[in-house]
This record gives sequence, structure tokens and C-alpha cells, in this order.
Amino acid sequence: MQSMIDMNPIKRWLNAYDSSNEKNKKLKSDKTTINCLENLPNEIFYEVFDYLDGCKLFNAFSNLNTRFQYLLACTSIRLKIRLTNASETVLQYLSDHIIIPNKHRIVSLNLSEDCRYYYPNLNLFDIDSSFIRLESLQLYNIQSNQLIPILISLISLNRLSSLTIDCNDDDPYDIDNIYRMIFNLPILRYNKLSYYSFDLPIPLSIARNTQFSHIEYLVVDHRCTLNELIVILSYTPQLCCLACREINESNEDDDTKHVLSTIFNLTYISIGKCHAKFDELILFITKISPQLQVLHITSSQDVTYLDADRWQRLISRYLLNLRILEFKYEEFIDDDLEVTLYHERLDRFYSSFWTKRKWYFRLHIDTGYLLDDLIVYSVSSVRKNSISDMDQNISLNEHDESILSLEVLSETNQLTIVDLPHIDNDPSLTVTIGPILLLVPITCLNITCWEIFIGSLIELVACLPNLNSLVVSSLAMIKPRCLSVEETITLRWLSDYNTISKVKLHRMNDLAEIQFLFDLCSFMEYLEVDCTDKICPKQLLRFILMKNIKSIPKLSSFCFGISITKENIIDQLTTMINLEQLCHNYTIKQIQNKIYLRWTR
Repeated sequence: MQSMIDMNPIKRWLNAYDSSNEKNKKLKSDKTTINCLENLPNEIFYEVFDYLDGCKLFNAFSNLNTRFQYLLACTSIRLKIRLTNASETVLQYLSDHIIIPNKHRIVSLNLSEDCRYYYPNLNLFDIDSSFIRLESLQLYNIQSNQLIPILISLISLNRLSSLTIDCNDDDPYDIDNIYRMIFNLPILRYNKLSYYSFDLPIPLSIARNTQFSHIEYLVVDHRCTLNELIVILSYTPQLCCLACREINESNEDDDTKHVLSTIFNLTYISIGKCHAKFDELILFITKISPQLQVLHITSSQDVTYLDADRWQRLISRYLLNLRILEFKYEEFIDDDLEVTLYHERLDRFYSSFWTKRKWYFRLHIDTGYLLDDLIVYSVSSVRKNSISDMDQNISLNEHDESILSLEVLSETNQLTIVDLPHIDNDPSLTVTIGPILLLVPITCLNITCWEIFIGSLIELVACLPNLNSLVVSSLAMIKPRCLSVEETITLRWLSDYNTISKVKLHRMNDLAEIQFLFDLCSFMEYLEVDCTDKICPKQLLRFILMKNIKSIPKLSSFCFGISITKENIIDQLTTMINLEQLCHNYTIKQIQNKIYLRWTR
């Protein structure tokens, strides 16, 4: 019971209750202590009940005693009902004994599955005008012919402000009529309508002056063209937030854009998949919302979306209030991938226009995306760093010097590798994307996949001449084959000429992995690794410091994480360093399961 109670609202209520309720003041003056759950005042139970599902509430407190029976019967209790998959017997019981007798007290109704769809012979409750206090309704897995009678009943409910509908029609119909009925609901503020059909024409006509809705938050969770979206928005002049699952290119014969009206309160737009042409989208955005503050969009197929200069003109002239931009352009890595003029100008995304707004350009490569290889170009307002678990500005000595994590050091132009072939090297991948990678001044390579063939890593680093940071989740040293002569030559060349100075290995299993990183990054200055149980801290530190003498002369900061915190580990490491004279002028410190070592020459 205690875990179900939100202590913050109880404390707030108790504070108010202490100051305003005479009975409570008397208890306080008598130094009476409330030490039993049932001694709590009714008002606290009312507030606790408001956090519980109505069916579970009745199951938990019914028939306990007379007091709780009285509390459950109180008309001021707001019931929130959520029906999930259950047996036929249970659903019928809940309907007959909890929902139907309490329709007038239900404020939230969530049918996570349409019960009649699974049990068509059940005689369950109807959603009708008896739900006089209903504020939120969520219907899932429902068919259009079941939905329309419900929508007719909802028109009489003058408190319904939130409506979520998930339709399961294989061949949907009447979507235009469904939208009209939704827009007729008197005080609706939030609406989400979901369809999953591939072909979903929406023959909705432009709204007339008498058809406007009060909706402020609209989720169009189905496919539609941009022109069809414009028609839908003609009904929602008070809209604040718009989210669309998928926007398709409009029919050239459909000239709806001339009726596009500005929605002055619209500050948020999110489009999950945008297949409309960039020209079409720009025309839509520039007119629909001059007050836009947040824009999320993912597009593909039209490479002009990569035109940084055009994005800059759009934002500078028409979106002066834009604060957050989350933009992605997806491109398949195949034989049809060509380097276009827009690829050649990707470096424009690194101009001062973008950096002063802290909008960061990133690349992602995912060869595990369904059955295709995918490269994603993105601009993000929220800096998503390659390392989130490192302590920043760790104080190491009396002069308050610090080791800065990669998160702090790199305002990175980042390339993230989500997945790569690990059975063997894929020569076509770097051949295909190499020309594009050379056009972008990538400074941080972040490999999040847990297995990568080191030959693939060598080829990637060779395509990134500006690289200064390397983050690898894991280096599986089991080679599907030996490095070729060409790969070995490339490794030696990179060791002499790459500029990687900061390296992190998330999971280390063997010292050979560290040796490979030394061979690849001979100018390394900072190294961090997280060790598994197989690695002895003393052995690791000895290996690092001894190699430091010749192989990596610039290394001066090292951090390693240990899986199990050991007592006196710092004393043991300090004794070993001093006895074996592994380094001088050093500072070593432990914070939780991290050991930080820094030294000067």
C-alpha cells in the first residue's frame, strides 16, 4: 500500500490540513500521533484514491470495513478506469459491478483492448451520455463501425477534453466523417487518431466558419498527404502542438495550398516521416506558423533536404522564434547512392549560424536497419554526447586540476556507427560512403555496436582525416580473418599520421585490445577503459605505464572503471607505482568505481 502512495501530495495536503482544520489542531495540541493507516483523515485517502486505477481501487478496499465502504461510495471520488486484457468472467464482473454503477463518477476511461473484439458475446457497458464527468477517453483496437455510434454519444459530454482512438480496420472507411464528428465535440483539447492502413484517402472538405474545433493538441497518427493535412488543420485554428506520423507528397492536381491559413498559436510541429518535397514543406511551414518554436522532422528521398543554406534562409526569414530543431535525413547505402552537390556542401552545417544556436550536425551509419544499410544525417539542438557516464571536471590535486571527459572536450562533429558487419569486412561499405565521409569534418567517431572487425575500424579511421576522438563500445579481438597486407600498411600509416588524442573503450576484455589502440592512436593523450572481471587493475596499470615510455609518449591521463570496488585499491596501486618506478609526478584518485590517474613529465 505504501508504495502506491505519492508522498509529495500527501505532505502538501497535510500542511494545508494542519493550518486550516480545527480537528487536526486539537490532535496536534494533544500530542496525538497518527501511527495507524486507518487513523489517517478521509481527505488523505481521497487524494491517494485519485492516483489509483478504479477497478483496482474497488478490489483493494471493498468489504474491508464500514469506513472504507463509505469512502468508496463518496460521490466526490474521481474514478479512473483502465481495462486491460482479462478473462471473459473478469471483464463481465468489472462491467456489472464497478463501471455501470459508477458511470457518473468516471473521469478517465482507457480500454486498452476492445473487449467486444475478443469477446463479441459479452454484454458490457455502452459508452454513452451517462458518463457525465468523463474527461479522458482512450479506445484501442476498435473498428470504424463501432466508433461512429460512440462519437455520436460523446457530443453530449461537456467535460470530455481528451480523446485517443486507435482503429484496427484493414479497409478503413468514413475517416472524413470520423474527423467531422471529432471536431464537433464541444470542449475537446487533445485528440489522437491512429490508422495503420497503407492507402487512406481523406475526402474531407475545407472547414466552414461554423465548424471550428477547440483542439490544441493534435496527433495525426496515420498517413496523409500534405494537402490532406492542410484540410484537417482548417478545423483547428487554436492548435498549439501538431504531431504527424507520416506525410506523403501531394497530388499535383490537388491545389489545396491556397486555402492554407496561419495558426498563430502553433509552436510545435513533429513529423515522423516526411515524403513531401522540400519545396512543398517549406511553403507549408512558412505560412502555417510564424511563431514556431520546436520542429522535429525526418525525411528521405529528396536530397534537397540536405541544403544547409536553404534551411538557414528558411529559419532566418520565417522562423525567428525557433529554439529546438531536430532534423534527420535518411539515405540508403546502395549502388544508387551518389555524391550530389548537396553532399558536397554538408560542411555548411558547421557554419556560425548553426554553432551559435548549438545545433549540432551528426552522421549515423546503421547496417542493421531492417535489411538495408542506412546513413542518417541529423541536426540536433540537444547535444547527444558519445559518453554520458563519465565524471566531469574531477578534482585531482590541491591546484584543482581536472581530467575533462570527452563529453566536455569535444563539441564534436560526430559520426556514430550503430551497426557494422562483424563476420567479415564489408569492402563495399567504405567504398560507397567513403567519398561522403571525406566531405564532412568529423572529429569524433562513436562506435556503439558491440562487435567490430578491426579491419573495418581501420578503414573508417582512414576516411576521417579530422578525427581527434574515438569511442568504441567493444573491440572483439577474435579475427574473422587476418588483416590483409593493405590493411596492415594502412594501420602503420595511420599510426604515424592520424591525430586521435582521446580514446574510450567501454568494455575491455583483454590487454591485446589496448595494444591495438596504441598501435592505431600513437598520439593518444587521454585514455579511458571500463574493465571486466578478467582484468587485474595492477596488471592493466603496469601495462599502460610501461607502454607509455615508448609507444605512446604523449599519454598523460588515464581512467579505468573496475566492475567490483576493492578496498585499499588506491594504496595498492600507489605502492606498485612507487616500487617499480612506473611514473613520477602523478596524482591518483578513486571516485566510486573509477580510478583516475594523471602524471606530468
